[in-house]
Order: sequence, then C-alpha cells, then structure tokens
Amino acid sequence: MDRTDVRASDAGQIDPRASDVRTIAQAVQGRLSADILFGRLAPDDRLRLEPLCESYAVGMSPMREALAQLVGRGLVIQDGQRGFRVAPISRRELDDITATRIRLESMALRDAIAHGDDAWEAQILATHHRLVRRPRTPDLLVDEDWERRHRAFHLALIDACGSPLLLGFCHDLHDRFDRYRRIAVQAAGRHPRVGANLHGAIVEAALARDATRAATLLERHIAEAATDIARMVAPRFPDTTPRRIARGTSLAETPARPPSRRRASGDARPRPSSQKGRPR
Repeated sequence: MDRTDVRASDAGQIDPRASDVRTIAQAVQGRLSADILFGRLAPDDRLRLEPLCESYAVGMSPMREALAQLVGRGLVIQDGQRGFRVAPISRRELDDITATRIRLESMALRDAIAHGDDAWEAQILATHHRLVRRPRTPDLLVDEDWERRHRAFHLALIDACGSPLLLGFCHDLHDRFDRYRRIAVQAAGRHPRVGANLHGAIVEAALARDATRAATLLERHIAEAATDIARMVAPRFPDTTPRRIARGTSLAETPARPPSRRRASGDARPRPSSQKGRPR
C-alpha cells in the first residue's frame, strides 16, 4: 500500500499526509476535467500515469485518485489492466445524455419555481444579464468565459429546487453535454444554431411562476441544441447509422425483438392433432 494512502494510527488519528493527497487529487481532477471538457485531451486519448504525473507535476497517488474520480463522472474510463483513457464519444451517449438532462433539469426547474424566493429570482436575472453581455462570436469558437456564464445561468434556474442530489446529477449532465458541444464546435467551425430568444423566454416564464411553459421552453432549448450538435459532430461518431427516437435513457430502453422467421419449406400453418386411436 502506498504510504500516502488513508490509514489510522494506533491512537485512532488519520495520517495528515492522506488529506494532502486528497487535496492535491481534487486540484488535479479539476485541471484534468477542464482539459477534457475543453478538448485539450481528446476522446479516446490514452492517459498514461507517468507522463501525466510529469505534466501536472504531481505524484502517482493523487493522480490515480483524480482519475478514479473522473471515472465516476463519466469523463474517463478504465480499461482493466490497460489503464485509463478519455471517455469516447458516440451518438448513442449524446442521445442518452440529452434525454436524461431534459427529464431531470425540467423536473428541477419545476421544483425551483415552486420553492424559489426573491434571492433566486435575483440570481436568475443577474446570470442572464451577464450571459447576454457576452455574445458568442465566430472568431472565438471555444470561449471559456461564455461557457462559465452559460453554465451559471442554467444552474441558477434550478438552484432553488431543494435537492442537493438532483443538483449534483444536473451538474454532471452539464459537464457531459457541454463536452459534446465544445467538440462539435471545434469539428464544425461554428456555434450550434438555437433559438435566439429562448433564454429570455425561459426567464420570463420562470419569474411569472409558469412552470409548465418554463419547462417546455427549457426542454425545447436542450433538444434544439442537441440536434444541431449531433449534426455538427456526426463525422466523428463511430455509430452514425440512423436510430429510432429514444423513449428514455439507454438504461430504460428495451432491445427490439427480431422478426420471427417461418420455415423456408413445407406448410408452416399449424395442424390440428389427430385424435384417432386415443383413449377417451
């Protein structure tokens, strides 16, 4: 076991070096996730421990812990004994992320509208104002300042939902969805085409406490963005064949049964069994 792993002494106290490892791992996780989300680490890139430790100037233990945390967030996958790599992308996963985000975020928005107070309304107005003040431009495809403002606005909408667990799920879904948007922007050389005034319309509906209209507009906004993102990044998808519209997340989908086949020869019609010679 690594000397910096968590362990208790005979006196029942935790080795202070363990907390240092966790603190460093959290910082490394933030840097790694930013590099993945902004495309500096590409899908399927192999994450070799020694070069990573050298690049990020950290030891092996915090690097392993950071990668394990990113596995839990879906940004990194572990290939058994082969180590770690950046999570690949696929149309199926994008559809799954989109469907799940629509369900959870619209539910969170409805709850936030039911429970939000004046501070919640002020936060929505402030984050929307900051977002409007920073429009996207063609000469800056991946604008980290716009990304932060856009994320802050969407999370402000649902901040008063009252469920830390639901907010955590929505945060993770934003990470995964935003990763696809950044990859799409870099692949297509343009921004996604979405309704110009949808953000403002969502704000108006939320402040009017019209939960049905606000949730409908939010669902439309996410779906429009996902449709164009899928179109923009299609050449990079390994699974580009047309798919039926998903009725839920991939975990809830039931594989379609293959059509039954009849025998190639002979009469396939059922025949009544003969009763001749049977005792009554």
